[in-house]
Amino acid sequence: MSSTRNLRHNLARSALALAIGTAAIAGAPAVFADDTTGTIRGAVIGTEAGSVIKLTDIARGITKEVTADADGSFRFGSLNPGKYELKVFKNGELIDTQQAVVGLGATTTIYMGDSSSVEEVMVTGERIVQADVGIAESGMVISSEQLNELPVARDLTSVTMLAPSVSRGDSAFGNNASFAGASVAENTSFINGLNTTNFRNGLGFSKVPFEFYDNIQVKTGGYSAKFGRSTGGVMNATTKSGTNEFKFGSSFYYNQDIDTSPNTYTADNDKDVNDDTEANIYASGALIEDKLFFYGLYSNTVDNSEYYGMLSGLGYKSKTKADFWGLKLDGFITEDHRVELTAFSDKRDIVEGTYRYDSDTETVGDYLGDNVYSRGGLNWIGTYVGNLTDTMTLSVSYGENEQDRTSIPGNPDSPYVAIYPSYANVGEALDLSIEQGLDKREMARVDFSWDLNDHFVEVGLDRELNSSEADTSYAGNSYWLLIPVSDPYVRQRIYHADGSFEVESNAFYLQDTWQVTDGLEVQVGLRNETFTNKNVEGVPFIEVDNQWAPRLAVSWDPTGAGNQKIFANWGMYYLPIASNTNVRMAGNELYSYEYFEWDGESLNADGSPVIGDSLGGGYYADGSVADTRSLVDTNIEPMYQSEFILGYQFSLDNGMEFGVKGMYRNLETSIEDVAIDAAVIDYYNSNGTWDASKVGGDSVEDVFSGFHQYVLTNPGNDMNVYVSEMDEYISLTADQLRYPEAKRQYGAVEFTFARPFDGKWGMNASYTWGHSWGNNEGYVRSDNGQDDAGLTTNFDQPGLLDGGYGSLPNDRRHTIKAYGNYAFDMGLRLGANFMWQTGRPKNCFGIHPTDEFAQAYDDESFYCMGELNPRGSLGRTDNVWNLDLNAQYPLEFANGQRVMLSMDVFNLFNSDAVTEVQESGERVQGEAYQYYGEPTSYQSPRAVRFGIRYDFN
Repeated sequence: MSSTRNLRHNLARSALALAIGTAAIAGAPAVFADDTTGTIRGAVIGTEAGSVIKLTDIARGITKEVTADADGSFRFGSLNPGKYELKVFKNGELIDTQQAVVGLGATTTIYMGDSSSVEEVMVTGERIVQADVGIAESGMVISSEQLNELPVARDLTSVTMLAPSVSRGDSAFGNNASFAGASVAENTSFINGLNTTNFRNGLGFSKVPFEFYDNIQVKTGGYSAKFGRSTGGVMNATTKSGTNEFKFGSSFYYNQDIDTSPNTYTADNDKDVNDDTEANIYASGALIEDKLFFYGLYSNTVDNSEYYGMLSGLGYKSKTKADFWGLKLDGFITEDHRVELTAFSDKRDIVEGTYRYDSDTETVGDYLGDNVYSRGGLNWIGTYVGNLTDTMTLSVSYGENEQDRTSIPGNPDSPYVAIYPSYANVGEALDLSIEQGLDKREMARVDFSWDLNDHFVEVGLDRELNSSEADTSYAGNSYWLLIPVSDPYVRQRIYHADGSFEVESNAFYLQDTWQVTDGLEVQVGLRNETFTNKNVEGVPFIEVDNQWAPRLAVSWDPTGAGNQKIFANWGMYYLPIASNTNVRMAGNELYSYEYFEWDGESLNADGSPVIGDSLGGGYYADGSVADTRSLVDTNIEPMYQSEFILGYQFSLDNGMEFGVKGMYRNLETSIEDVAIDAAVIDYYNSNGTWDASKVGGDSVEDVFSGFHQYVLTNPGNDMNVYVSEMDEYISLTADQLRYPEAKRQYGAVEFTFARPFDGKWGMNASYTWGHSWGNNEGYVRSDNGQDDAGLTTNFDQPGLLDGGYGSLPNDRRHTIKAYGNYAFDMGLRLGANFMWQTGRPKNCFGIHPTDEFAQAYDDESFYCMGELNPRGSLGRTDNVWNLDLNAQYPLEFANGQRVMLSMDVFNLFNSDAVTEVQESGERVQGEAYQYYGEPTSYQSPRAVRFGIRYDFN
């Protein structure tokens, strides 16, 4: 008759509650689980202390026992997600049996006992109809079974898009998501505890097929002290595991765009071709029954695409091949001690063939060569989990993550040649850069937890050693830009950098989850992080330590009925400096530029210009390893964000959940590289201490020509920095530097609704009002597509910040999301996924009219044709709406064989909203750029996916 919620409600108002009920609940904090496992906690009702609770993993046959505390409470921690059976014994006699489902990173609450001693006792173990009053995090957890029934693209970013406050990022960065206003390069991704995030520039993570995932947890905010290195969101996944039952199966998916986007001025989208195939085969079972289990997967994917340029005269036919393999081993030494090994390879090669293309006749011409890109690598993690006692758990992990970054263009010996103002490739080299690169992460982690009745204490250590090997140069050793204006000229840039670089990252945390009363839980955490970035010679050039990150979460059940909660969360989150900074600032980077006379027509055989006299040039970097003292402001403070969340959630008897939440994020401190030349000139001219004899008689203006010294600092603050030419530290004021404080803020209100699937239908929906504003998007910059994490042009010169405060690129003011499925009696299931979202702010970039140093950056200022247009003040791109549908039908055969047929249609109505536009309005000073405001990207066109999945149990 009543649910767990009713039982708790009744107990709170009965004599039994006074005797044991309140103590039982208070003695078991609701959040015990780490984030690769789950927890069952509960209380034995109607029996005296000393009852024995036996837990059985139904799939694996593993059993363990605990004895209820004096107040009747019990707990099982560090459980693999799945179904469990619980039995209560009193004096050796079985008095109750129930089943419970454990989710990833969650706690299942269950009440057991002799129902004859309590009226209205009936617990539903499969689905607890109550709010999880112990969780103050924001986000969602979704299983592989749920995902299979939804029309979602088979990639991790598309899964995160189901969560509120998540938006798709700029197309220049590939397929990545922005969490709660942060840039797409500020997220972290974990698989079975292994950090797979790209630490070179924060963009992306290891690529794993859906078949390998078991559960995916998306954290959009409020995560505990166990997580760091992120000011965006966290994607935390676990993989499938074996059981005592032998299983095998296979699946095949074919995906194809059946429509194309409208053409842009740069791309003939009418000729786009995109299709891919994915073939999987898996097997799982027990190598030793009840002891050692395996799950293995092999996946072959082939992606084909074709795309053609309107201005470049080039077309591309690209093929990506990947042979993924993954293995998960679970060994149970005893019921309380187990080991896990996860290993997978996501190595893949992309071969991009280049062809001549005539856009007027839509004719594909001669084959010119291949660009070859190698990505992915070998990844593994081993973990030991031990329940040292009924109240103490220890977990120890070690793992490695690899990412190949090799890119070899066709005709690599020819220089890259582009033409102004379109920057179209008109030379023989087929891509700008040649790179031989490899990133490798080595991680180790120790976590210990101790259950002290109304306190659950967790401590941990977390270490990463990230190494980057890089050897990068321009194709043909030159990048030529042809500038055919009335008085034509050309620019030549030369770039080369190589070496090995390391980033050490260490952290420890302490966290206490305190059950203050029956309905009030407080979680207090403290995380300390240290980052050390080293130059090419292995010398630290920046060390940021004692980054104390407090976290505080409160969850309150106002009625004690277990069906609602009020929650709040406050925390500080730090972001490390990407290894890209090591490569760019702390290596032997040679980066020069020089301008030459040109007749506007003559070219060499390789496409480079026939040049005349030099018109001058200089160096952004001269090829020497910079004195580490000159790279960093000694006053520098770490980059961190504060976050506050306040929300309310309640559940109805039928399982429906409603929620409302407010979120505010403030990027309190940012680390950027800034040019200090103007400030240095002012400093030495003001005090007259420049000694020209130390630099061959050159004046301070001769040496500090605008781009001589870039320094990592906190913009808007005073700076203390080493000037190697004078062999001294100098103090530069914020007024001399002229940089404003770097700011990014995000505010949002979310309304959510969930109706759990009941065998017939289920649905999740959300509405988010959100606003992201400031002058600094974050690690990367969407409005010019720059992926130099932490080193974008945004703060390179003070003039580039004029008018730079306003709505940021990830500002999406209104978002509606809804997804769900419906099951017909004859077996057919239909799924839907809907999103509507307002467009992003638009700008007009041009050449700064008065700041000479800013002018050298061309169209990077917020001045356009001499007029200042503050950031985000020129309207928005189109509103975007999208509806995806799918259908599945199962076919059952004898001996446990099953075939699932599926069909998905993405963007059912082929909506073609403009998602990005050309924001450069002036590329030649005083001349309007003809393509300003023209669309550069549309939402993805209609596509279809067919699937067939065979399983044998």
